[in-house]
Amino acid sequence: MPSISFTGLQKPVLTANSYIYSDLHLDLANPINKDLTLDYDEAAIKNSINSLFNTLPGQNLLNPEYGLNLMQYLFMPATNTTANLVGQTILKNLTFFEPRVSVKNIDISVNPDDNSMAITLSILIPSLNTTINIPGTLTNNGYTLLPIQ
Repeated sequence: MPSISFTGLQKPVLTANSYIYSDLHLDLANPINKDLTLDYDEAAIKNSINSLFNTLPGQNLLNPEYGLNLMQYLFMPATNTTANLVGQTILKNLTFFEPRVSVKNIDISVNPDDNSMAITLSILIPSLNTTINIPGTLTNNGYTLLPIQ
């Protein structure tokens, strides 16, 4: 009896220099070499989260529900109640759209003087067995991912 073997569907074997996740590097700041660079593992997941935060539902034509609608909170008073709503929105959508991570903590500090919020996500990446913190700010100009120090 004939048989068919699909070797391309097997799980890849990882070596010491391997990675699990890869994504295009979103900062195209090096136009001189005219080549795209890639980010791997934690950086790839960080890119995905940044994209989720900066995409409004309806902007992605292939997945119109994708994105966080943080714009709805931009002109509300920066209070603890608003911060709680932002945190709930982040938790709900991050859990749904980024299944590679598990949210450990969302810390939101409100700055009412300039109507902004400092958001620090603490996420666990189970497949990499690592936890990373992703800081950002939400202001009238939108969400900005801050460099990790």
